[in-house]
Amino acid sequence: MHADDDRLGAHLALPGSPVQRLLQQADRLTIIQRMIRDWAHEPLASALSVANEREDMVVIHVASAAAHTQLRYRTQELIQFLRQKLASPALCVDIKVRPTSQPPRKTDG
Repeated sequence: MHADDDRLGAHLALPGSPVQRLLQQADRLTIIQRMIRDWAHEPLASALSVANEREDMVVIHVASAAAHTQLRYRTQELIQFLRQKLASPALCVDIKVRPTSQPPRKTDG
Protein backbone atom coordinates (compact mmCIF):
# COMPACT_ATOMS: atom_id res chain seq x y z
CA MET A 1 0.00 0.00 0.00
CA HIS A 2 1.27 3.42 -0.92
CA ALA A 3 1.67 6.11 1.77
CA ASP A 4 -0.73 8.40 -0.12
CA ASP A 5 -3.45 5.75 0.26
CA ASP A 6 -3.23 6.10 4.04
CA ARG A 7 -3.57 9.87 3.84
CA LEU A 8 -6.61 9.64 1.58
CA GLY A 9 -8.21 7.14 3.95
CA ALA A 10 -7.55 9.50 6.85
CA HIS A 11 -9.23 12.36 4.99
CA LEU A 12 -12.23 10.20 4.17
CA ALA A 13 -12.65 9.14 7.80
CA LEU A 14 -11.89 12.51 9.43
CA PRO A 15 -15.10 14.39 10.26
CA GLY A 16 -14.99 17.95 8.97
CA SER A 17 -12.22 17.30 6.45
CA PRO A 18 -12.53 18.98 3.05
CA VAL A 19 -13.18 15.59 1.45
CA GLN A 20 -15.95 14.82 3.95
CA ARG A 21 -17.56 18.23 3.35
CA LEU A 22 -17.40 17.66 -0.41
CA LEU A 23 -19.00 14.22 -0.08
CA GLN A 24 -21.73 15.60 2.17
CA GLN A 25 -22.46 18.40 -0.32
CA ALA A 26 -22.64 15.87 -3.18
CA ASP A 27 -25.07 13.74 -1.17
CA ARG A 28 -27.25 16.77 -0.41
CA LEU A 29 -27.32 17.80 -4.08
CA THR A 30 -28.32 14.26 -5.04
CA ILE A 31 -31.19 14.35 -2.52
CA ILE A 32 -32.37 17.76 -3.76
CA GLN A 33 -32.17 16.60 -7.37
CA ARG A 34 -34.24 13.50 -6.58
CA MET A 35 -36.87 15.66 -4.86
CA ILE A 36 -37.07 18.09 -7.77
CA ARG A 37 -37.26 15.32 -10.35
CA ASP A 38 -40.07 13.64 -8.40
CA TRP A 39 -41.87 16.98 -8.28
CA ALA A 40 -41.35 17.81 -11.97
CA HIS A 41 -42.34 14.45 -13.51
CA GLU A 42 -41.29 13.33 -16.98
CA PRO A 43 -40.34 14.51 -19.54
CA LEU A 44 -39.15 17.63 -17.67
CA ALA A 45 -37.56 15.64 -14.85
CA SER A 46 -34.93 14.01 -17.05
CA ALA A 47 -34.01 17.38 -18.59
CA LEU A 48 -32.86 18.95 -15.34
CA SER A 49 -30.06 18.51 -12.86
CA VAL A 50 -29.14 20.31 -9.66
CA ALA A 51 -25.77 21.95 -10.15
CA ASN A 52 -25.22 23.65 -6.81
CA GLU A 53 -26.73 24.94 -3.60
CA ARG A 54 -25.33 28.05 -2.01
CA GLU A 55 -26.62 30.71 0.39
CA ASP A 56 -30.33 29.85 0.11
CA MET A 57 -30.12 29.36 -3.66
CA VAL A 58 -30.49 26.16 -5.64
CA VAL A 59 -28.87 26.29 -9.08
CA ILE A 60 -30.62 24.09 -11.64
CA HIS A 61 -29.30 23.26 -15.09
CA VAL A 62 -31.76 22.31 -17.81
CA ALA A 63 -30.92 20.57 -21.07
CA SER A 64 -32.88 22.81 -23.44
CA ALA A 65 -34.62 26.13 -23.88
CA ALA A 66 -37.94 24.27 -23.94
CA ALA A 67 -37.23 22.73 -20.52
CA HIS A 68 -36.13 26.15 -19.26
CA THR A 69 -39.44 27.67 -20.34
CA GLN A 70 -41.46 24.89 -18.70
CA LEU A 71 -39.56 25.28 -15.45
CA ARG A 72 -39.81 29.10 -15.52
CA TYR A 73 -43.62 28.84 -15.71
CA ARG A 74 -43.52 26.63 -12.61
CA THR A 75 -40.80 28.51 -10.70
CA GLN A 76 -43.03 29.83 -7.90
CA GLU A 77 -44.51 26.38 -7.36
CA LEU A 78 -40.99 24.88 -7.26
CA ILE A 79 -39.76 27.51 -4.81
CA GLN A 80 -42.66 26.85 -2.45
CA PHE A 81 -42.04 23.10 -2.72
CA LEU A 82 -38.32 23.48 -1.95
CA ARG A 83 -38.90 25.95 0.88
CA GLN A 84 -41.17 23.43 2.55
CA LYS A 85 -38.92 20.40 1.94
CA LEU A 86 -35.64 22.13 2.82
CA ALA A 87 -37.07 24.31 5.61
CA SER A 88 -35.51 27.42 4.10
CA PRO A 89 -37.95 30.34 3.93
CA ALA A 90 -35.58 32.59 1.95
CA LEU A 91 -34.75 30.01 -0.71
CA CYS A 92 -34.71 30.93 -4.40
CA VAL A 93 -33.72 29.13 -7.59
CA ASP A 94 -31.44 30.02 -10.48
CA ILE A 95 -32.21 28.16 -13.72
CA LYS A 96 -29.61 27.94 -16.48
CA VAL A 97 -29.65 26.22 -19.84
CA ARG A 98 -26.75 23.77 -20.11
CA PRO A 99 -27.35 21.45 -23.07
CA THR A 100 -26.05 17.94 -22.64
CA SER A 101 -23.48 16.89 -25.18
CA GLN A 102 -24.58 14.00 -27.30
CA PRO A 103 -22.56 12.14 -29.90
CA PRO A 104 -23.46 13.05 -33.49
CA ARG A 105 -26.11 10.84 -35.06
CA LYS A 106 -25.16 8.56 -37.89
CA THR A 107 -27.14 9.09 -41.04
CA ASP A 108 -27.92 6.61 -43.75
CA GLY A 109 -26.42 7.74 -46.96
